Amino acid sequence: MDPQILQEFETKLDLWISQGYEITADDVDGELRVTAHYISTSGRGSERDQEYWPMAPEIVEDLADKGINVSHALAGPSPWQGPHPDEWQD
Repeated sequence: MDPQILQEFETKLDLWISQGYEITADDVDGELRVTAHYISTSGRGSERDQEYWPMAPEIVEDLADKGINVSHALAGPSPWQGPHPDEWQD
């Protein structure tokens, strides 16, 4: 990954963390959906920012170094558990 682009992602992540945002990351069909969510201490307001980032090893490693695990629950459709429709009998 281009070092300058990587630096931009790292800077944004560090800014969110320094401002007290809760960060989540999801693998959505091969891309990272990064969500920064902030709830004020008074509980009267919240803010959320969500972006799609490339699934680059350097970004995944930076997230992991900061204690943010990438969820793979949305990574794609799970395989069909039943019989294939061609196997159905009428």
